[in-house]
Amino acid sequence: MKRNSAFWGFVFILFGGLMMLNTFGWLHFNIWRVFWPSMVILLGIWVLWQAQMGGAALETENIAIPLDGAHQARVVIHHGAGELRLRSGASPHNLLEGDFDGGVEQQIRRRDENLDVSLKVPHQGIPFVFFPGIFNSGSRIAWDMRLNPNIPLALELHTGANDAHLDLSMVQVTELEIQTGASTTQVDLPAQAEFIRVKVSAGAASVVLNVPAGVAARVDVDGGLLGVDVDLARFPKAGNVYQSADYETAAQRVEININAGVGSISVQ
Repeated sequence: MKRNSAFWGFVFILFGGLMMLNTFGWLHFNIWRVFWPSMVILLGIWVLWQAQMGGAALETENIAIPLDGAHQARVVIHHGAGELRLRSGASPHNLLEGDFDGGVEQQIRRRDENLDVSLKVPHQGIPFVFFPGIFNSGSRIAWDMRLNPNIPLALELHTGANDAHLDLSMVQVTELEIQTGASTTQVDLPAQAEFIRVKVSAGAASVVLNVPAGVAARVDVDGGLLGVDVDLARFPKAGNVYQSADYETAAQRVEININAGVGSISVQ
C-alpha cells in the first residue's frame, strides 16, 4: 500500500511541476495534450510492475474500540471485495475488536449513552480509485471482527464482491441491515433477542440466513430471478409471506424483509 501511494505521489509531483513550467511559458508544448496518454502509459507500467512483484502486500491493523460507558451502539461497516468475519468475543470493556488486513478507517461518535461507529476500507492510492481491487490479486482485504455480546446493537453492512460470514448467535443485535452486490453472505441470527428486524438488499448474491431453534420468523421475499429456499416445516407459506405458526405469540421473533435481484436466498 505504501509503495502504491509513493509511486502515484511521485507522478503527481512530476506532472504538477510540468504544469507549472507550462503556465510560466517555459515549455513550448501544451502539457494537456500529453497528460491523459501519459497517465494511461504510467498506469500500464504500474500494472506490469505489480504483476512482476506479485502484488502489493496488505498491512494489518489491530484495533479495539472501547465502550466508554455506552449502553447501546450502532455499527456501520463498508467492506468491498475480500473476506469479512464477524462474531462475538470482544472483551467486556470494548464494543469491538478486530484484525484488519488492508487497514481500516474508523469514525466514532458518542451521543449520550449511544456509540455510533463507522468502519470502511481506506483509499489505497490512485489505481484503486479507478480500478478497485485490480492490484490485490495476490492479497485479499480480510477483516476478522469480534463484538461485545452484552450490548444491544444495530448493525448495518455494505459489501461488494466479497465473502461474508456473520456469526451473530451470541450477539445482542436488535436491527440488521445488509446491502450487498455479487457476494456470498451467511448469517447466523441471534438466539436470545426478543425481537429482531432484518432487512436484506442484494444483487447477484447468495444469502443464507440461519434462524436459531426456538425463534419464530416472518419472511417477506421480493425480487426478480430468485432461487428461494425456505424451510417450510418451520416457516410455512401464508399468502405472500413465510411465517412460523406461533409468530404472533412467540417470546423470540425475527422479522425478515428481502429484496433481491438475480441470486439465491435461503432461510433455514
